[in-house]
Amino acid sequence: MKTKPIHINSILPEGIVLLACLICIALLPSGCVREDVNGCVQYSLSVKVVDTEGNDITTSGTVTSVKLYLFDQKGFVRIIPEGTSTDFLLGEEYGKSVTLVAWGNLKMDSLQLSGLTVGTSLKDARVQLLQRVNGNNLPSTDLFYSRVEFSGNEDATTRGMNESTATLVLERMSAAVSIKTYSLSDYFGQAQQGEAYRIVVRGAGNALNFLGNPTGGDAGYEPDIQTSSLGDLYAPAFRVFPTESNAALSIDLYKGEEKIFTTSTDDQGDPLQAPAGKQIDVNIDFSHARVKVSVKISDWDQVGQDTQM
Repeated sequence: MKTKPIHINSILPEGIVLLACLICIALLPSGCVREDVNGCVQYSLSVKVVDTEGNDITTSGTVTSVKLYLFDQKGFVRIIPEGTSTDFLLGEEYGKSVTLVAWGNLKMDSLQLSGLTVGTSLKDARVQLLQRVNGNNLPSTDLFYSRVEFSGNEDATTRGMNESTATLVLERMSAAVSIKTYSLSDYFGQAQQGEAYRIVVRGAGNALNFLGNPTGGDAGYEPDIQTSSLGDLYAPAFRVFPTESNAALSIDLYKGEEKIFTTSTDDQGDPLQAPAGKQIDVNIDFSHARVKVSVKISDWDQVGQDTQM
C-alpha cells in the first residue's frame, strides 16, 4: 500500500509560509545560514504513523501533535520548534552525527519531561508519568515514539547545502489494560461504608527514556472503576507504559486499605504482560474453589470483555 507523509499542518495549528521559512532558518546551526552553506546537510523530514502490524494510520487522526528532540554525541542539544509547513526541516554540519527523537501525543496533563537539559543522554532523558495526590500515577496518553540517527555523511554530491530526506515512523508506545471481577462480593463480602473496593495495577517503569525503554521506579495505576449491583468491579481500558519481556504487571485488589488479593500471573502461570500497542483484558473469577485469572491480548481498541455489569 502506498503511503504518504503526514501533513504537519493537519495535526498542529495552522501557520504562515513566511513564519515557516524563518523557523527553518533558525533551525540551522551557526555555520549553515545565509550563503555560508558549504559543508552543511539539510534534512527534510516527514512523519508516518503506523500500528503494531505496520499499517499506515497517518490520516486517522490518532496522533494530534508531534514534538522533536535533537541529540548529538554529547547528549541533548535542543527542541526542534513545531513546524508550520508540510514537513520538518533540520540543518546540521556535514559529517556531524545526530539523533532525532519524536514523541507523538506527548501531553502534559498526564506526562512530564524529566532531566532534559543540554548534554543529557538518550538513556537519562525521560518521559515520566504524573502522580495523583495518593501517590499513584495517572494513566498515560496514547503515546507514540520514533528515533532516527543521521551520520551527517549523506550524499555529498553537490557543492553547498546537501539535501537528505527521511521519514519518522511513529509507533505506539503505550498499552491498554482492562480488568473485570466475578463473584467478588460473594468471596470477600459486601463492602461497608468507608471500605470500598479498589484496584491498583503495579509494574513496568513509571517513565520511558528517549531510547524508548521503560525505566524508573514501578508505576502504580488506580483506574476508575464501575461497580455492578452484585458488587463486581469493572475497570474500562486505561493506558499504561509497556512491560519489558522479563517483567510483569501485578493486580492488587483492596477492600478499604486492606489488600485482599494480588496476582501477577494467569491460570497457566504466565506473567501478566502489557505489550506496547496491544490491549490486555484480565478477568478474575472468584466463583470457583480456586481463583481463576484469564487473559486476552488483542489489537488496540478491540473490545475483548463483556462490559455489561
